[in-house]
Amino acid sequence: MTVVSKGSKSDLSDSRYTITLSGSGVRGIVDIAAVLLDQSGKVRSDNDFVFFNNPTAHGVSLISDESITVDLAAVPADVHRVVITGSTEAQNAQFGRVAGSLSVDIRGNAQAFTFVPDGLSVETVLQVVGLYRRGAGWRLDAIGQGYSQGLAAFATEHGIVVDEPSPQPTAVPAPPPPPQARPSQTPPASPINFSKVKVSLDKNSYDKTARIDLRKSQGDPSWVLTVGLEWDGRDAVYGPNGEVRRYGYGDLDVYFFCRNEETNKYVVISGESRHRGSLDVWPYIQHSGDSKGPGNGNKPATEQVWVKPNENGDLLVNVYQSVDNGTGAIDEFGKPRVAIRYGRAAANGLPGPDADEILVYVGNSRDSYWATIAHIDVQDGVLTVDGETRYSEPGSENMPGLDISGNWVQEPRNGPVGRSKKSNRGIGLTKYTGKCSVPGEVW
Repeated sequence: MTVVSKGSKSDLSDSRYTITLSGSGVRGIVDIAAVLLDQSGKVRSDNDFVFFNNPTAHGVSLISDESITVDLAAVPADVHRVVITGSTEAQNAQFGRVAGSLSVDIRGNAQAFTFVPDGLSVETVLQVVGLYRRGAGWRLDAIGQGYSQGLAAFATEHGIVVDEPSPQPTAVPAPPPPPQARPSQTPPASPINFSKVKVSLDKNSYDKTARIDLRKSQGDPSWVLTVGLEWDGRDAVYGPNGEVRRYGYGDLDVYFFCRNEETNKYVVISGESRHRGSLDVWPYIQHSGDSKGPGNGNKPATEQVWVKPNENGDLLVNVYQSVDNGTGAIDEFGKPRVAIRYGRAAANGLPGPDADEILVYVGNSRDSYWATIAHIDVQDGVLTVDGETRYSEPGSENMPGLDISGNWVQEPRNGPVGRSKKSNRGIGLTKYTGKCSVPGEVW
């Protein structure tokens, strides 16, 4: 293993190298990426940016969040430099968090190098190393140069089009449309946002909304969207860093209330027999089945659905803990959270480790039987999550729902009512379909 220093240049003799970011605290904090640059130092197209949402380009492949391979023989002739980068932006962190522990390993069949970037503090993007052409061969450049301006500035500098809103003037009115313009025409679609999403919302979050641009899959059928509830159980034991030391007990029931925006009808999807839905009919949701409780297989309890995104429906994630479970604050069930994940499917059919993720935690402690933890909607290809926790009336078994305008209703007129599964052959609601309320109508 050859130790190289910042700014050094080394001849490369192998045709294929794996570059890995390692060190304590790196995993889950730093995302590796690469850009393929022409002789002018620019990408030929946005496809030359290799990252979690575009994992391969000619000769360059992403292996994991921390590793990437470069096959020099397969790199196109008009690519003169491959720059490997790291970014902490998705985790809202700076490189000072991993300073002193971050190291870079560059390994081929016969050669191996290691490089420790130094002097890192407020940077959120790091040019790690570059592999560049020198005559008929290639050389390694130990760069170690940080960017405090962020990933957008780095991408723009290298010719990558970044989806960032530009400031809009407020004092100068927009000019009138030309005579041939048709104001009724559909406005052009907004650019696709390829940024990785990793968001947690709780009662202390200033903004309780989060978004995932579903268009980033660009039609790839291997991408999947799941929405579900996870919880660790009552009396779960946590370590000093929030990790679960022991799972607890206790069951929650999750009901997905779906409103059809065109017909104003609703359907409720659950893990109960005959109410699990289908990806082939509206609302294009398939439930995975009732949870077996926390601690099973040393994992949290999970109830979730696979969702085929559509733009004519709203989705509420309603959580119920009454009747057979007795009363008590829902958030005593061990950090119950709604998890929305979107990404390429792993071997188990669930979004893989590089998926976008929005976690929404129960807001506060109230002795209510029902809580709506998330309201999810899709418009123009963008999924928006409202993570404001809303509760039913104390002591009420009436499930919250949506009215015909899509507004949350604490007790919808003629809506479903929770009841004992033990006394009703495993069916926990009085009804699973109906017509949404008119705004202002209550029981």
